[in-house]
Amino acid sequence: MRLSFHFIFWFISVAVLYRIFTIDYDNGIVDFIYTIVFHVPLIFVVYLNYFLIQKLLDFKKYTFYIISIIVGFVAGVMAHYLVFDFICPIVLPQFFMVSLSTLGEVGQYIGAYIIISLLVRLSYDRFLIRDKQIALEYAYKENQLEHLKSQLNPHFLFNSLNNIYSMTTTDVEKGRESIIRLSDTLRYMLYKTDSDRVPLIQELEYIENYIELEKLRLESLKMVSVEIPSISNQLHIAPLILLPFVENCFKHCDKNNPEIDIRIEIRHRELYLYCRNNKAVANSKIDGGLGLSNAQERLNFLYPELHVIQIKNGANYYRLELEINLNEKV
Repeated sequence: MRLSFHFIFWFISVAVLYRIFTIDYDNGIVDFIYTIVFHVPLIFVVYLNYFLIQKLLDFKKYTFYIISIIVGFVAGVMAHYLVFDFICPIVLPQFFMVSLSTLGEVGQYIGAYIIISLLVRLSYDRFLIRDKQIALEYAYKENQLEHLKSQLNPHFLFNSLNNIYSMTTTDVEKGRESIIRLSDTLRYMLYKTDSDRVPLIQELEYIENYIELEKLRLESLKMVSVEIPSISNQLHIAPLILLPFVENCFKHCDKNNPEIDIRIEIRHRELYLYCRNNKAVANSKIDGGLGLSNAQERLNFLYPELHVIQIKNGANYYRLELEINLNEKV
């Protein structure tokens, strides 16, 4: 524990016991010195307990801990009378220091401080574990995002470049437009997705560019339907959280006769995503790969109880419906 915490704990302890000891009559500096002396055995049992927790309780040696803390309790009571009866006359001869507490009262104080120190340490460990867990979950989420980006870049980049290269011999203007889309897409992925949340309008623009580039790979666009709204609000969303679901449509559809339906709607602060695609081979299984599973885990972590996802993996089609409540502090 931090040194400041120990200082605050003992400062409060001295203040409380001083108030208790002077509730009937205040002798000024004498009572303050008495309170400090009274704390000597308390400090002894608290840090002895702290040591025993580290060496025994943390390693689940419960029996040894109980035996040791009982011995420590007895030693604490003995230390109380040792301090007042033998040490004070030598160290503070100018003051008449005697214990004003009965044996039972001394035992109550010693026992109370043992229990308090145990509860404080357990509470501290609990908060420490929680903080570490949050840090680990955050690092895990960041690793997932980085893996998703590194997984997408080579695959998506090479396919897009090949398609654009082929297009430059037939439709130069469309090829130029696709190069701009690819440039915007890569710029967004590399430089705009490092924060926890990004403007929703940028994420939708990225999804739209991605879809247009993926269309270049398809043999036919007759049965490809895409609806992405134009928005002007200030909503934010986790970066690349929608991409794996959209990517899944193009990855697993029948490239010769694609049937893809992608719709995004924004209602107040709710985002709705609908994705449906046919399958290249009847009865084939779509597991979505690491990107899709990571996306679902990121949803669970970033939007706990704020999203609903439904997946239908039919014999000839794959359908996904996702609802995310974006009404959160960013």
